[in-house]
Amino acid sequence: MDKISEILGFAPAWYIQRNSGYILKKLKPTEINVNLKIEDTTIEDIHVRIYPPLTLNDDNTERLSTIIFYHEGMFYMSSSDEFVLIYFKFQFVCTNYHFTYALSNNTWIGSSDRYRLAPEHPFSAGLDDCIKATHYVLDRNNAEKLNIDSKRIAIAGNSADGNLAAFVAMQFAKDANSNNIPCVQVLIYSTVRFFDLMIPSYVTPALHIFHSERAVQVLELYINKSINGDALVNKHSSIEQKKQYRRFVDWSLIPNKYRKVYKEPIIDNMDGNPQLIENAKQLLYRDISPLLVDNEDLAKLPSTYILTVDRDRLRDEGFLSLTFLEGLFELDIAHEILDGIVHYLKNSP
Repeated sequence: MDKISEILGFAPAWYIQRNSGYILKKLKPTEINVNLKIEDTTIEDIHVRIYPPLTLNDDNTERLSTIIFYHEGMFYMSSSDEFVLIYFKFQFVCTNYHFTYALSNNTWIGSSDRYRLAPEHPFSAGLDDCIKATHYVLDRNNAEKLNIDSKRIAIAGNSADGNLAAFVAMQFAKDANSNNIPCVQVLIYSTVRFFDLMIPSYVTPALHIFHSERAVQVLELYINKSINGDALVNKHSSIEQKKQYRRFVDWSLIPNKYRKVYKEPIIDNMDGNPQLIENAKQLLYRDISPLLVDNEDLAKLPSTYILTVDRDRLRDEGFLSLTFLEGLFELDIAHEILDGIVHYLKNSP
């Protein structure tokens, strides 16, 4: 439907995709947690939805832990409504790990950032909104106004918006002058690097919830540059860039059982498409590929929880992130892979 609409000149494909999602969410009743309130407010002119527990009242003196959650939607769709649907499953799978005990399972306030969306607001508008809202909440004085303990704040995101979470967490963690940094980053089936688009899970058709060309469309919308299908065969990087970044995407870090179905990638001594390399160079910068950075910055990352689902195009991103970080640093990292689960965790049993 989206392509037909675009061909006939009614509306661009991204517009149909975004609004179809809104309509479907309206048709399907949203789960409501009776233990949470829903409050809409603004922080630094950014629309934010906050989910405090019903037990919180004006006389409450306890400072609560919180998750700052960036909603999913491939940078151009969705809204903070998604947070309610994924919140409980996130609590269930995450609280088994010791570093999350710094966050109370029963008293989290979840704040979901409604950042500006592409293509009306291309990169870096949405990321800037996430940074501004997070900076506000991490400030001790502001946190106290919200009944939040500024020392117990987690940064979280799923899918493309785990990308935002990873960069924001790193930005605050590496700031030596900051008094408050996130204590945990939570990456739920996230994409954190756009260097190698031919890793096994990317090219396994059974794992695709949409056609692979849509990944190119998403990148075009996000950075407002022309990105063609050559990117899907790694022609968006030069030989020099391949030498620089290959160590971050080492296929040997992916378990053998997940490397059975793949296409042979374009070898790293072959250059790419010059115009595409120019247009796509921003994709390899740290604010879009946050784990393509120096070891010095990676070593400053907070405690990290990585959730991977095995029927997912982004599956191997989790393995690459986990094993690479574990191999370099003594970081507090936990990883869980859920078998038989597809990309949209909120729709899984």
